[in-house]
Amino acid sequence: MDIRVRTYVGVVVLSAIAVGAFLAFSEPSVDANLFLASAVFAALGLGAQAVAHSARKDTTGSIAFLPFLTGLVLYPSWTAVPLVATAMLLGEFRSKKSSIKRVFNIAQYSLSVGSAVVAYTSFGGKSILIDETFRFLPHVSAVVVFLILNTLLVSTAIGLSTRTNPIQVWLEHGRSALLYDIAAIPIVYWCALFYTRMGWVGVASGFLGLAGLQQLYMKNRLLGIAYEETLELLVGAVELRDKYTSGHSQRVRKYSLIIASALRLPSKEIERIGRAALLHDVGKIDSIFEPILQKPGRLTDEERATMELHPIKSAELVSRASQLADIVATVRHHHENWDGTGYPDRLSGTDIPIGSRIIMFADTIDAMTSDRPYRKALTEVEVRSELSKFKGTQFDPNICDILVVSREFSRIFDKEDSGRVQSLTGIFDRIRRRSATPAVV
Repeated sequence: MDIRVRTYVGVVVLSAIAVGAFLAFSEPSVDANLFLASAVFAALGLGAQAVAHSARKDTTGSIAFLPFLTGLVLYPSWTAVPLVATAMLLGEFRSKKSSIKRVFNIAQYSLSVGSAVVAYTSFGGKSILIDETFRFLPHVSAVVVFLILNTLLVSTAIGLSTRTNPIQVWLEHGRSALLYDIAAIPIVYWCALFYTRMGWVGVASGFLGLAGLQQLYMKNRLLGIAYEETLELLVGAVELRDKYTSGHSQRVRKYSLIIASALRLPSKEIERIGRAALLHDVGKIDSIFEPILQKPGRLTDEERATMELHPIKSAELVSRASQLADIVATVRHHHENWDGTGYPDRLSGTDIPIGSRIIMFADTIDAMTSDRPYRKALTEVEVRSELSKFKGTQFDPNICDILVVSREFSRIFDKEDSGRVQSLTGIFDRIRRRSATPAVV
């Protein structure tokens, strides 16, 4: 896997150089005035990177592509490639990243911009400083080519690392971002027009507009993160009652995300299942469970019957939040067995929500891979054997057959794997940890 990703990064670097060389060979001359306009927006792109908000330790929100594309339509020339590469290079060194990550970011942005220049000029696009007319085909094609290529390059890196189809990764995870970024089409033209008509005043207006967009983008991401962290805080409060289940819900979420990914479920469905997995035991916060959770010995039949109420309590609590309405059933039925012997409603087969069936796997795997007073945690081989042993009774046999042979299965036992869709930073950091020498291209 390491060699595949490293080779891919090398190909992206060479492709970016090739596109820049092709453009320079086709039209080597440089217009100083147009170049200055393009350089101004490359600098704005660098500024956008500098204030990019790190929503998580392995992802970054940035709208640097907007000023980069604005510089492109102001001067659709080979000079756009080195300008963007320089801005990206300076911006990448503001954060702690591996060398291979920095190289990939610089190369994929340069290749995307260079390809967008080719699309823009091929359809007859001219600098807006020369002709202010909005030319639909060249303008739209340049922006769309940039966005599609940018997201495809990232999806391919993820696909190579996880050994999944890059197109499928793109369709599931890049498509939503692409639809959001399509709004860049009019924004890029307006920013270029402001500069053309108002000069530095236009630049200032454009910069303020871009800064406002970035702040809105940051606020939306922060709200999403705060919401998720609040759920995690609630789950943590529940687990404080039982030292043996500390971190249980987070691990079940991780395993559920991995299993759902192995089944190639849509990204939205995977997100819902992950949220349900995090909250599957939240009903244990009810005081009726406290003496049972703290009891050191075996449970009586009455106590066991009480504990079997926790999926109902969890579903009732989750149902109070309107934003969680789509996971109530998944939470309620996470202890139903495939053969109908589970609880609370004795559902069987496909009547059990698929998210609940997945959480059943994840919940059981966490129990098997945790040390207990009476046994040590099971190994990967032993867990695979146990899952196969109980397929068709406790577990969905179809999910079991897919999971135990999936390459994703080993991710369950990687303590540094969050279970989420692999980000590029996570991929490259994992490569660096496994390499004998620092990761470089």
